[in-house]
Amino acid sequence: MKELLTYALESSFCLLLFWLFYAAFLSGDTQHARNRTYLLFSVILAALIPLLNFSLRTGSPIIPMEGLARLLLPEVRVTGAGAGAGLFADPVAMIVFVYITGAAVSATLFLSTGFRLLWLIITRGNPDKIITCVDDRPVCYSAFGYVFISGSIPKQDAERMIAHERNHLSRLHHIDLCITAIVTVLQWFNPAAYLIRRSLMAVHEYEADSECINLGEEVTSYQQLLVSAVLNTRLSLISNTFSKKSLLKNRIIMMTKKKSGSFSSLKLLLAVPLAAFLFFTFSCNDMRKETAPVEPIDPTLGFYDSILLDNVYNVVTEMPVFGTDAAKSDENLFKWILENLKYPSAAKEKGITGKVILTFIVDENGNTIRPEVVKSADPLLDKAALDMIWKFPKWQPGLNNGKPVKVKMALPVSFALN
Repeated sequence: MKELLTYALESSFCLLLFWLFYAAFLSGDTQHARNRTYLLFSVILAALIPLLNFSLRTGSPIIPMEGLARLLLPEVRVTGAGAGAGLFADPVAMIVFVYITGAAVSATLFLSTGFRLLWLIITRGNPDKIITCVDDRPVCYSAFGYVFISGSIPKQDAERMIAHERNHLSRLHHIDLCITAIVTVLQWFNPAAYLIRRSLMAVHEYEADSECINLGEEVTSYQQLLVSAVLNTRLSLISNTFSKKSLLKNRIIMMTKKKSGSFSSLKLLLAVPLAAFLFFTFSCNDMRKETAPVEPIDPTLGFYDSILLDNVYNVVTEMPVFGTDAAKSDENLFKWILENLKYPSAAKEKGITGKVILTFIVDENGNTIRPEVVKSADPLLDKAALDMIWKFPKWQPGLNNGKPVKVKMALPVSFALN
């Protein structure tokens, strides 16, 4: 669950930065095909970057590698009666629960719209791929390779609207919208997911409008048709609609705007440093100095050579496992803590509470080394948590591409008397 949450956050951050670049540098010109390509690649890269994993050997670190990917174990809650953990004592699990619930609701809305359109296609599909709907509103939209149009629209206007929607179909715009719909399901909490979708819809309309005008539509008459249809049109998640209120002004402006020169595409070069930054931040999990092999240090010693700061991963392909079953690693950890961590009597008598956050390293042999308190609550509570860390039995070491490596982990321990 922690990995799912980490991935969702990192992917969301990537998508947000890509959209901000688009809004700042690309959205105002008429290079519609380029803008569409950029937005689609933004979605793909935002999904892939957090999944990539590579190492870079260098003389010194270029970018701090803590980022959003640092692993945080579920919180352990210690009371006067002992230690415990569960769904609602673990903030990470609670956040994952909320995330999954939101994604399920978003998916339900998406699927209900999709099934309705697919049912119309199954029951009323035809070779012309035009389905006439019984609707008093002048609606015309395309989805899943079909054009849907209200029977109340006059024939002459209907032909012009259908021509517009066929431009969407010929460019496979409906596939773009299905992709962005999936993104909004997975990133329902991320404003950038909706902004990317809206921007892509706008580019689709600009492309279809431009093609209609190139094929002979008179601009003023076409704009009048667009305005007359806009007032009673709904916005759909997975369809291109002839008239959308939110895009009306921009579409009219774009129709009469001077075409951007080919040199405007050079602005894409500015996106290269952004993509590189995101790759190094979220994909490079090991940035090491070239050093000679060093003999392993005895983890029972009370101090450690600084070499342990090198070659330590935050996230690896297979995280360390507490016990013998990877699926029950957290459960086994909590059970062990329940048996070995007690609320300090002196702290209990003084009514001392608080949260201690510790970090430690699980080395290549599964030993727990270099425990540290990174957030202190009270010396008594800090000592109890540290003493417990030192008692950890051996873990199954973390593996990166099949090779045992050192992995830095963090454990929050909350001491509460009630």
